[in-house]
Amino acid sequence: MVTLSHLAMALAAIAPALAAPTAEAPVQKRGPHNFVMGPDHPLMLARRNLTMSRRATNYDQDYTTGGTVYFAPASGEFYVSWDTTDDFVVGVGWNPGSTEPITHAGSFTVDSGLATLSVYGWTTNPLVEYYIIDDIVDLTQTGTVKGTVYSDGATYTIWENERVNEPSIEGTATFNQYISIRDSNLVSGTVTVENHFNAWADLGMDLGTMNLQVVAVESWDGSGTCYQTVAN
Repeated sequence: MVTLSHLAMALAAIAPALAAPTAEAPVQKRGPHNFVMGPDHPLMLARRNLTMSRRATNYDQDYTTGGTVYFAPASGEFYVSWDTTDDFVVGVGWNPGSTEPITHAGSFTVDSGLATLSVYGWTTNPLVEYYIIDDIVDLTQTGTVKGTVYSDGATYTIWENERVNEPSIEGTATFNQYISIRDSNLVSGTVTVENHFNAWADLGMDLGTMNLQVVAVESWDGSGTCYQTVAN
């Protein structure tokens, strides 16, 4: 039978062995984001920087030929008011453009005359001017109907039109216009650009190297106001 005094002596002999330090490296203290990536985690910072770089606009389209057009562009947004019988195309976006979806939101009010709100851009080699029109007021399109594409909750009619000796990003030139016109007007929404590019290509309407790409207001005769935010 083991007495209490003998048990105490045995435990006292074992204790120093248990408490002896080992040569292993100490366990590193875990930070607050080892298991959940917080906003200051390097991966989260990289993702946020990438998102910001995609969303930031870097190009202002400011083409006016006369009349009264007040255009106020800023990073990711613009305001325009107009009262003119001359052509203008103004907006903000990117240069070069891309196939990334574009989201725009705000207001588009045409008090008189005609106007469009669209994703507008150019390519080179071949030289092409293109429109993906989300809102159109009193404009009769000219050219040839090539087909349709369903995208972002609506059907768009696809047109091709040749412009002969007209102003372009390469000076006076002859070039084709590729145009998708939404069948139900939309002031705020997302344009899945790639859907239109693919539909045009399927119809033999090939684009070239991306140049400018903006959310734009265009009018030839009338008055109105527009405010839009633009993100990519």
